[in-house]
Amino acid sequence: MTSEISWEPVRLASVASTVVNSCLAVRPGDQLAVVADDGSDFAVVQALLEAAAAARVEATLIVMPMRERPGAPANPVVAAALAGATAIVAPTSTSLAFTPEFGAALKECRARAIVMTGVRGAECLDGAALADYDRVHEVTAQLARAMTEAKRIDVTCPNGSSFTASLVGQRCNIGDARAREAGEVSGFPSGEAWMVPLEGTGEGVLVADGSGHGLGILESPIAVTFHQGRAVDIAGGQQAARLRSMIAGVANGDNLGELSIGTNPAARFTGNITEDKKQIGTAHFALGNSVVGGRVKSDVHIDLLISNPTVSLDGRIVVADRRVV
Repeated sequence: MTSEISWEPVRLASVASTVVNSCLAVRPGDQLAVVADDGSDFAVVQALLEAAAAARVEATLIVMPMRERPGAPANPVVAAALAGATAIVAPTSTSLAFTPEFGAALKECRARAIVMTGVRGAECLDGAALADYDRVHEVTAQLARAMTEAKRIDVTCPNGSSFTASLVGQRCNIGDARAREAGEVSGFPSGEAWMVPLEGTGEGVLVADGSGHGLGILESPIAVTFHQGRAVDIAGGQQAARLRSMIAGVANGDNLGELSIGTNPAARFTGNITEDKKQIGTAHFALGNSVVGGRVKSDVHIDLLISNPTVSLDGRIVVADRRVV
């Protein structure tokens, strides 16, 4: 008798090779920092290290203690390591991307980075990770252009969202799993037109009904009321109470730090916000640190998914019925 062969390690190796060679486009002389924490999936970490070795790039693995809050600062050891990297891949269990140490690595040290927050091996074998990223780029670039040119965004949803904000002077970014030039960053899996509305202009209610950073699948909707770009009320069940505790006492934890649209037709709902928010025709918003284009800093960044929004730009519908129209 012969034992059944598992092809999962081979498929995971192929995805890791895509991240290293296509998404990051590593080249001779790169110093690749692979940043994990004690909640990471080390099958993913090992596959990334092996892909770097196959590409003949020197990779250094840094493992830090898992942070209690998404976006909480990294420790000094990680900060020093990031400062020496030309390329970064971060399969951490909580978000590293919104920490000041990560931002400095991109802005001041001109590293490029792929973020894989919470990504497990199984999530690399199906769904968003296997998308046609040329098509994802095309859809995302068109939507990002429209969002950059718009002056106002309005969001409604069947669960009660009714929100408006100014986009004047704000730039929408293209999330398409490509970070090939100095200072660029993207997620993997990816597929989102991501931005932050103009600070101080967000008014109304956004109702998360999908999943959230540090919360998983939402058992009941969480309604966040905004006034002048700040969350003034968070209502719902036990997870709403958990969200309130996550931002309690954190400077600018109540800031509207992001409002973005998913653009990946292969993305699935898994309970991991990293893939969930990439589903085409969804929207997500964040409390805490502002994404690129914003000026508000915080030690948290908590994404929350709106599963079926209607999004309008200057009165013209661009997202409805889980489609980018």
